[in-house]
Amino acid sequence: MNYSKKNRKLSAFGVKIRKNSTSFVSKKPIIYFMLGALVFSTVAFMKIDNQTAKEEAIDAFISMVNGNKAFTLEIAEAMPADKYTFKPHDSVRSFGEQMAHIGMSSHFLLNLFINGEPMPTDPAVFENIGKVEKEMGASKEACIKSITEAYDAIISKYESMDAESLGETFVVPFDPSPDKPKFSKEKGFQFISEHIAHHRGQALVSLRMQGIKSPRYRLY
Repeated sequence: MNYSKKNRKLSAFGVKIRKNSTSFVSKKPIIYFMLGALVFSTVAFMKIDNQTAKEEAIDAFISMVNGNKAFTLEIAEAMPADKYTFKPHDSVRSFGEQMAHIGMSSHFLLNLFINGEPMPTDPAVFENIGKVEKEMGASKEACIKSITEAYDAIISKYESMDAESLGETFVVPFDPSPDKPKFSKEKGFQFISEHIAHHRGQALVSLRMQGIKSPRYRLY
């Protein structure tokens, strides 16, 4: 009698376990669906975050370039047209030549670093560039036009590129080192901005030597 009761208890217990197992199995698709939804939503949020970060980076760069453009043009405007040929020393560019160089070299570096155009090998090309710089440097109007177009080209090109294309690499072809390092094209845009700042600073010396107050510096 006790044996029979024990069996019934074990049997009842066994049925109960089987019922629970069946219930768990039946819930597996729901669990898998929930896990899949969680993974999908996580990936989706990561993509949104990455896109947001990219958009913020673009906005920050464009804001900086627009600020630099305004500052450079303010310097170009501050110097009287008849003083554009002023040189602080015979060994350096005149104020106008610095302005012309900013415009022309920015186009040149953009094509070289970002657009992938080859470095000219004919010395006559650079001789002609130097000649055009001198001619343009004597005209305030021509310098301002060149600077404006250069900055607009930089902004337009940057806006047209995605993260993948900004990550593409290039080498600086005029680097004399035998093992030329590779840089991302995003870094190439920074190189162009730094080159502009280098020559803009030299132009400021000429401006101050003429007793003209420098425009207020701006970062953006």
